[in-house]
Amino acid sequence: MEELFLVLISSALVNNIVVGHIVGTDPALVSMQRHNVSRDISCTMLILLPITTVIASASAQFILIPLQLQHLQIFVFVMLIIMITYALRTWSNPACKHGSKIVLPLAGINSTVLGTLLLNQLQQHHLFFSFVFGLGTAIGFALMLALLTAIHTRLEMADVPTPFRGPSITLITLALISMAFLGFSGLVK
Repeated sequence: MEELFLVLISSALVNNIVVGHIVGTDPALVSMQRHNVSRDISCTMLILLPITTVIASASAQFILIPLQLQHLQIFVFVMLIIMITYALRTWSNPACKHGSKIVLPLAGINSTVLGTLLLNQLQQHHLFFSFVFGLGTAIGFALMLALLTAIHTRLEMADVPTPFRGPSITLITLALISMAFLGFSGLVK
């Protein structure tokens, strides 16, 4: 039980997909400008990442590795992401019903999902640990997206010098947040 908690905390805070690995930075920066888009993409990631992580881990453990087809791993993962995204789009979560028809196709081509699957394969988690890793990554992504959205709202009203307006101050802010998240690095070994 302690190991599951450590995997959850590690994937959410210590090895955050947005600031620890640059994989989730682009989707976070794009969707932070509107509250409803960031809420919808966070909700979508909370559903999509654990499901895809478990299915991709199972396909790698039970199909790709026994048949020695590891070189097809990225192709298989991309196809799995597209199929799961299409299945979720037809099912559509009631909590995120407003934007799920728009956000799910964007989440399917999102680098965060593929990056999470590849990081999970590097760490060689079993199925349940893969689910916890995917859930922790989604929680960390949602946390960073909420934090960046709140900061972006405050920066719109702040008196920022002209050369730093726009993407410059956003990237500086993201750099400061990533340095703050380095404080979590000693939390889990």
